[in-house]
Amino acid sequence: PPLQLAIVGVLTLPVTLLAAVNAGTTEVPAVIQEIVKPPYMTAITLTARAVTWLMSLGIVAVIAVLAGDLSSRERRRSVMAFAALFATLNWSFSYYSHTSNLDVPYLFWACLAVLWLERAIARNEPRRLRLFAVFAAMAVGTKDQAYAMFLLGAPAALVTWAVLDAWPRRNARAVLREIAIAVAIGAGLLAVIDGAVFNPSGFRKRVEFLTGPASKDFEILSRDTHGRLLAFADSFLYFRRHYPPIVAVLVLAGLPVAFARARRASRVVLAATIVPVCVAISFSICFNVAALRAEERFTLPQMLMAAVFAGFGIDALWNLREGAPRWAGRIACSGLLLLALVECARVDATLLAEPRYDTEAFLAANAGPADTIETHGLNVYLPRFPSGPRVVRVGKNDPKRRGILPGVEEVQAPLADIEERRPRFVVVNECYVWRFLERSALESQTGRVVPASQRADAADPDATSFFRGLFRGDLRYRLVHEARIRSFERSWLHSSLGCPMFTFERTEAP
Repeated sequence: PPLQLAIVGVLTLPVTLLAAVNAGTTEVPAVIQEIVKPPYMTAITLTARAVTWLMSLGIVAVIAVLAGDLSSRERRRSVMAFAALFATLNWSFSYYSHTSNLDVPYLFWACLAVLWLERAIARNEPRRLRLFAVFAAMAVGTKDQAYAMFLLGAPAALVTWAVLDAWPRRNARAVLREIAIAVAIGAGLLAVIDGAVFNPSGFRKRVEFLTGPASKDFEILSRDTHGRLLAFADSFLYFRRHYPPIVAVLVLAGLPVAFARARRASRVVLAATIVPVCVAISFSICFNVAALRAEERFTLPQMLMAAVFAGFGIDALWNLREGAPRWAGRIACSGLLLLALVECARVDATLLAEPRYDTEAFLAANAGPADTIETHGLNVYLPRFPSGPRVVRVGKNDPKRRGILPGVEEVQAPLADIEERRPRFVVVNECYVWRFLERSALESQTGRVVPASQRADAADPDATSFFRGLFRGDLRYRLVHEARIRSFERSWLHSSLGCPMFTFERTEAP
């Protein structure tokens, strides 16, 4: 979806114009060839990351306001502060707040939508559903999976409102009218943002792709009842990939506190308190179960909604009755939050100690203008290469389908033909090559499957033979540099974060 790309595109328009001027033409291929050079892309990437960071701050603020809306007036500021702190200490959220991925931007709009849905219910103001629909459409227009937060979540919340509170039943006609207007606004805005109005055939093909093969090659759970139940369970059990597991007690303590306070307040507040729960469960069913995936970034919606209730749990433990219970509660809360802070710091430390920096320094010091460096894998696994040596990326796929890397020559050839290419150095990333080295790591378990993309890689005789021979020393190459984080346990958050990198050098020994 184009919304975030459009936002970044407008902000970086001067960079694009400069690239067009330097390219000497407005023809797209020529401008692309110019704009992918590091000076332009650095400016664009920094802008995109700055926007993501600002949106992450917005998400924390919205989570705080959402928690405050559901709290009593006396405890509002405390609950807001603790909910914001808990959301901040989510290390997966912290990681994606560093990047230009779409996960934080879509969640920014989605959290605003959740807030307006909650306020429409809590304040008996169904007219607020119009702005809810605007924000929901912007979320889906940023990343498709946002739909899963509202497809079941919004209807479930509205039905709960009608069941628990008499006001929407007495004003059913007005409420239904506002719901219809909101649906029309959301659908119309999304049609404009997503291209259905201006490019209907392209939009239709994209929908067919999303509802068909979009993520089939990346499913990690089996397409049966067991797999789908695991997907639902994992969507919440993956809490351990966002916080230390013991920190879950703060959420579990907060849930009954929040609902007890809401029940004492009024039925309408109770209905509003259910909104974050409905949204979280909706995403689990409509995305995690449907897509059979539950990685860190695909469980961020549930964890952000959990932060709302964690605010209540921390507040309750922090403000136990005077004396020993209060001090015990505060010490326990501080210890749990400190554990989460340590893991957030580990993410930052891993980013700073990224092994590819060590590899870059080695290549810059040892590879000369007459040398060739060969590398393999997607852009995300690669270091920045020095400008002097010839750099080639070899693979069996069409070079036109690879991500553009300035200064890198794309070669389509069997990996086994390395003796014909005879590069001086071969650089590989462990997070890319592991699937070619260890078949035991690719064995399926009950309810869990190896993604089709990884199975295809492991079944590739050319790649498996080449990489196994490279690491066993069967080829005329020896390991000359191994870059890895040794001073601390790296964060295992993401498949390309902190991965060891290996540099092999050609030897003429048989």
